[in-house]
Amino acid sequence: MFKSRKFYILILCILIFLLCLYLDLFQGYVKISLSDVWDFISHKNTSNTQILALIRLPKIFKAIVAGVSLATAGLFMQVLSKNPLVEPYITGVSSGAGLALVLAILLNISPSYYSITAFLGAIIIASIVIGFAGYKRFSITKLILIGLSINIFASSIISALMLLNASKAYSLLVILSGNLNNSLAGIRPLAVIFVLTMFLSVYMVPRLNFLKLDFSIVNALTKNPHKYFIFLVVLSAVLAASSVCAAGIIGFVGIIIPHLARIVIGYDLRWVFVISILLGASIILISDFIARTVLFPTELPIGLVIAMIGAPIFLLLLIINRKKFYA
Repeated sequence: MFKSRKFYILILCILIFLLCLYLDLFQGYVKISLSDVWDFISHKNTSNTQILALIRLPKIFKAIVAGVSLATAGLFMQVLSKNPLVEPYITGVSSGAGLALVLAILLNISPSYYSITAFLGAIIIASIVIGFAGYKRFSITKLILIGLSINIFASSIISALMLLNASKAYSLLVILSGNLNNSLAGIRPLAVIFVLTMFLSVYMVPRLNFLKLDFSIVNALTKNPHKYFIFLVVLSAVLAASSVCAAGIIGFVGIIIPHLARIVIGYDLRWVFVISILLGASIILISDFIARTVLFPTELPIGLVIAMIGAPIFLLLLIINRKKFYA
């Protein structure tokens, strides 16, 4: 009975994902039809196939990368820290990416390299944070504290740079609020990194139900459990950096989506992982559709849209399932 319920929930989440994908791909100011998709596959050059090739498909790919990466990284960090309030950006990824983006804009680097610059900045800062947390005597508490300190320090530098460059403050704010740009630069390396990290994530998923146990139990039953902790932290940092590369700095998804998945599917983390990636991709896709259509031709920052539609949904589910959630 319970397994059949999980199966129905899985089918529902897949349908939600397909609906969001359909809206983001086919709907908007310019309507795309199935014949346009066939023309694109057949390499016919029309205005709609150009829109597909240069705008819709790159943005959809980046939306899926960002949603899946953030949801997976958030799940991993919450399992490791035993803290439901931890988000994937705790490793300093957001501050590193934000600072790199601000410097890239102020130094007049080509916008086509913004995503690559953000990825490199995220990885550099995350490496520093993980290094300070210790490899031989790794501590998740130390990681959280160091990550929080680095985030605050880098955020203060970003604020200072924005104040000193008031003429570019608006463009900086828009980019830092999340943006699914349709640039093709760096999309192949991003695809390779995404596929590799998701393969490693799937490999680690069967171990999550064990790693979520108390640290003393994990230490007693496993030789050198820190290697799993460090590996998941590094993997989470790369996943979060990939999301930054794809869509900029987007909050909410990494911390809330794993909660939503637990509410609807239960506490078996194998199921939570699958539902998380479906819901993560869905919320970015539908947010992109709303962001580019609701105030056309103005496009809203996608991070703002995600917070506006995601928070009420989460609160509603939390109220409906409050007994189960706090059990």
